[in-house]
Amino acid sequence: MSDHDHDHDHDRDVRRRRRHSAGDATRELLMVTAERLFALNGIEAVTLQQIRSEAGQSNSSVIAYHFGSQAGLVRALIAFRYVRINARRAELLSEVRAQGVPGDPWAAVWLIVRPLVESIEAGEMFVPFLARVSANPRTFAQYLPEGADDSSFGLLGDLVPDLMAALPERARRGRQVQLYNSVLNLLAELARGRHHISEAQLSNYVDGWVGMLTAPLSAATAELMGQEPGTPEGRG
Repeated sequence: MSDHDHDHDHDRDVRRRRRHSAGDATRELLMVTAERLFALNGIEAVTLQQIRSEAGQSNSSVIAYHFGSQAGLVRALIAFRYVRINARRAELLSEVRAQGVPGDPWAAVWLIVRPLVESIEAGEMFVPFLARVSANPRTFAQYLPEGADDSSFGLLGDLVPDLMAALPERARRGRQVQLYNSVLNLLAELARGRHHISEAQLSNYVDGWVGMLTAPLSAATAELMGQEPGTPEGRG
């Protein structure tokens, strides 16, 4: 191969890498823009044209090119954020296990919550976006990409397998749904209001969520559950 041919191939590779990098940047810009608009207004209230306009993109087919559809955009956004959130949870989990406190309910809930708070502190609107999209469990299922599920419930079971062992299965599932919704909606409200979450405030919230999970079942609730079989609506 001549020097001229070698230089030509090199230039072509450089141009290809630049186009790929620019495409990745545009894709991320669209996701972050959609995340903010969805978080503030809800999924159904935002159009693809609004997202494109807010992102400063003039190409009318740019979202279809990168994501195929609005549902594809939502799925890509969830997968994009969960990669880092679940990686952070895995990192924190290693630290907890190294400290020898994997059976502590407080540590388990803290592991669930901490990466979400860090996302808020980084200026991301993923938590309020996720609260919006999770509001309807039936539609949420269509948006959730395979392998990108929140690892929260798995962490509870892995770290504290006997956490709610005294509760019937229906009650355990209800408490998990209650925890998920409470965490998301409370943190989403703080994120939308741009409220700083202090360590003392976060610790107090975790105390409350642990209490919710571990509270004994009342005689009245046990009797009602015995009379009315079924499972609570929601994720779990």
